[in-house]
Amino acid sequence: MITAANRKPGIDNKKIFYGWYIVLMAFIANFMSVGTGFYLMNAFMEPLCEARNWTRTDISLAPGYATFFGLLAQMVYGTIVNRVGARVLMLLGSMISGIAFFLLIRSETLWQFYACFIVLFIGNAAYGGIVASTAVNNWFIAKRGIAMGLATSGVSFSGAVLPLVAMVLILRVGMGTAALSISLLVILVGPAAWIIVKNWPEDQGLKPDGIEPHIDPKTTEPPPKKGLAITPSPGGAFIPPGQNLAPWPINRLIRNSAFWKLGAAYALLTAGAVGVMSQLKPRFADIGFSDLTAMWLMAATAFAGALGKFVWGIVCDYFDIRRVACVVSVLNALGLAFAFIQGSVMALILFIVIFGFTMGGIMSTYPIIIADFFGRKAFPFVIRFTSLFLVLQMIGFLIAGQSFDRTGSYGFAYALFFIFDLAAAGLIWSVRKSPE
Repeated sequence: MITAANRKPGIDNKKIFYGWYIVLMAFIANFMSVGTGFYLMNAFMEPLCEARNWTRTDISLAPGYATFFGLLAQMVYGTIVNRVGARVLMLLGSMISGIAFFLLIRSETLWQFYACFIVLFIGNAAYGGIVASTAVNNWFIAKRGIAMGLATSGVSFSGAVLPLVAMVLILRVGMGTAALSISLLVILVGPAAWIIVKNWPEDQGLKPDGIEPHIDPKTTEPPPKKGLAITPSPGGAFIPPGQNLAPWPINRLIRNSAFWKLGAAYALLTAGAVGVMSQLKPRFADIGFSDLTAMWLMAATAFAGALGKFVWGIVCDYFDIRRVACVVSVLNALGLAFAFIQGSVMALILFIVIFGFTMGGIMSTYPIIIADFFGRKAFPFVIRFTSLFLVLQMIGFLIAGQSFDRTGSYGFAYALFFIFDLAAAGLIWSVRKSPE
């Protein structure tokens, strides 16, 4: 019960902080954007191969090519998101993606399939990814970890839900109608974002995290004006935004070792994650499970990832983010190692739990570590450049597809991804605590 005695100063205890509605919208955006661009191929891959006479490599190259253009688009969105606002981009992006996904599944030739996938990724980047993370980042500082964890958990929850729903729809109504149904859901994200998303808490007369900053009664600083972001100085007074934040012009950024090491580390981590998860249902089917059981196992792995995003986000609020990211990387490699043990139910369970749980931590720690190292205001500027490294994740799709097409299994791919994880852990550990 809230009483006068336990009411916290600076917090309206009667209302939910509006930032949590932003988190919910970011969760939905990540759910649909990553689900359509990534996880749904687990449901559509085998039907498309059968209907179009394509190989798994043919299909896995599509998200590989599209990743390049999607990340270039994120460069642009990272530049303009603080100028036009996240909700404008989210409205337009969802419209583009919804149409592109419908046309994607109806493509008759590979070039059409690739072209639609590229447009899909460009649209997805406008309402998920950097844009959704920026919307959340703008509203939180002290609770950034849990907020980002909740928002990015939509990425893995989509893997636990959308492919299974899509497979049921495909079996009952066919690929075309299934694609139309999913496309309409994507389009609906835009109007919802337009209504819910607000750019900055200061513009709404609020403060980040919903907590009013403590003002030293000795200070003579006037109260902040609405719309002006205020940050506390070490002495307790308040100064305008940007004056206590180190600027990150591109020439300074590229001389910073943390920029290169973090970019390379997360490129390696995401290459392994997308390589495994993009074809995990087919992999489970290849080792003897029925299609339905294989999809449930893939969904369980993705669900573990969703829980991981949430939990690792909370952990980041209490421990050094660099150490947390290293633990995530090493445990992800350990989870992959259990995939090499054939015929063991316990090994299968450990793979699903450990790999899935830490795979989720990869994308929840990524925006948190960038915001932690480079600052809240610089976040959209810096992450658009570090995200260029994630273009390299496209090799994960290619490695997985070629591993199966050439050897009949994913063993070679998983071995490479194991090495990638350990290399990433070494890079993250070597990053200095504070940027230069």
